[in-house]
Amino acid sequence: MRTLGILARLALGIIFLAAAWDKIVDPMAFAKIMRNYQILPDMAVAGVALVLPWIEVVVGMCLLTGCMARGAALSACLMMAVFLSAMAWAQHKGIATQCGCFTTKADDSISMVTFIRDGSIMALALLVAVDVFVRARRA
Repeated sequence: MRTLGILARLALGIIFLAAAWDKIVDPMAFAKIMRNYQILPDMAVAGVALVLPWIEVVVGMCLLTGCMARGAALSACLMMAVFLSAMAWAQHKGIATQCGCFTTKADDSISMVTFIRDGSIMALALLVAVDVFVRARRA
């Protein structure tokens, strides 16, 4: 079970690093996607679009290295909950926008596939969080 927990933590770390890449490369496109969600005030969109991908990088690196793994696992769970909530909000309001999850390109619109994918990542994050918190308690 220890090996499975480590592999899950590493996979989650890689997922967060992969998710950050396009947003870091093209922050303006990511800001446009965030604005489309109509959740943040316009004056906050650019700042969040610049900072959020780097938080994903830090979380991903912490998960990969095991450094501050509990905080990173908890952060991953919270971020996935926010991301899924934002997608649900957009769907509920009838906002047709890109997910912005892994790419800033136009082929990433919110769909049942994105909900399943992000829900699966959330489940993985919860598994990792439980694993790292249980291991820390045993130590």
